[in-house]
Amino acid sequence: MRNNDGFTLIETLMVIVLLGIMGTGLVMYFVGLGSSSQALVIEGASLAQEKMEDIKAQGKTSFSAVASEASAPLPAPYDRFTRSVEVFCVNEADLDTQSGTMPGCADSDIRAKRVNITVSWTGGSAAFTTVITDH
Repeated sequence: MRNNDGFTLIETLMVIVLLGIMGTGLVMYFVGLGSSSQALVIEGASLAQEKMEDIKAQGKTSFSAVASEASAPLPAPYDRFTRSVEVFCVNEADLDTQSGTMPGCADSDIRAKRVNITVSWTGGSAAFTTVITDH
């Protein structure tokens, strides 16, 4: 005579699998709640990188055309962000300093520009810097 009062191995495994599936869904839900600020940082960095690549391409064709841009909101779907561009002409010996002049480098022997791109959104901002030379 056998005792049939307990769970079988198959029933126990099915309960473990179902709890695992439900637990994964709950974990993904709660992880998603805190990552919205990280998503904004990543999106802001991507927008800054896009502008930086445009400026680099522009600098290859016309170095003198690389100029500052006032802070302006971006078009949809990025309308939560604003982007500004500051360009400073610098001597090559001073590339790592914050000094510089603009826009008078077209008539001088200065052939380097430091470009600062700032992307802002509600609750944060990201700033990126690159150097473009006319060599």
